[in-house]
Amino acid sequence: MDNELGRKIRILRHKRDLTQQEIAYRTGISTPHISSIERGHRQPSLEYAIRIAEALGVPIGFFCEGTEVTSLPDDTSYGGPSDLPGYLQSFVMRESAQPYLAMALRVSRLEETDYDVLCALIDIMMQRKKLRNLSNETF
Repeated sequence: MDNELGRKIRILRHKRDLTQQEIAYRTGISTPHISSIERGHRQPSLEYAIRIAEALGVPIGFFCEGTEVTSLPDDTSYGGPSDLPGYLQSFVMRESAQPYLAMALRVSRLEETDYDVLCALIDIMMQRKKLRNLSNETF
């Protein structure tokens, strides 16, 4: 299988001084899947390629044939899990956290009005759960 895409991802990841686990955290893609892509054993879907490009701070065009990895835009906004408090570091590095991190990434990309609606729905659901728990305790 052609490993050009995986090679580019690995080079960019190393230039950014990121681990496969940090890329997994940023993308919501499992660490073994990232490893398989880098080794050329798997090809990412378009969605995964876009997520990986965003995590590396490059346009998706960096992965196109014929482009070489030369100069990269600065990406100093986030240093990885080590920037997080200890209790969150241990959570995000677990494989079982990946679905939750992927959902958090999707929510973070919502437009402000959609985000506000989602927060309101969560508040309503929490209130309903509290009321249900209270009614169960009274009987």
